[in-house]
Amino acid sequence: MVGEMAMGPFFDYGAMALILAAAGVVAGLVRTYIAHRTRLHAEREASVRAAARSTGLMGLAERHRGAIRIVESDRDGHREVEFGGHEPMIGSRSEEAA
Repeated sequence: MVGEMAMGPFFDYGAMALILAAAGVVAGLVRTYIAHRTRLHAEREASVRAAARSTGLMGLAERHRGAIRIVESDRDGHREVEFGGHEPMIGSRSEEAA
């Protein structure tokens, strides 16, 4: 009987540690799932925005007969596109000079 009473608190601490460890694992999995869904949603939104921007730019280029220069910057980088100009579409001035 003395042995059972002495072992009781150790088993209670072990059970509590096991429960806390399981709660930590579940919290980590939930956090990882939420981060994954957030990243997936952000990528999907960026893709939809890029498609809408491209469609709008094509419509603008079709309607406008003069030279159009479009400069945009986003997380992918900096782009400059010119439609209807006298300069070649491929390459830049620095590449031609080299």
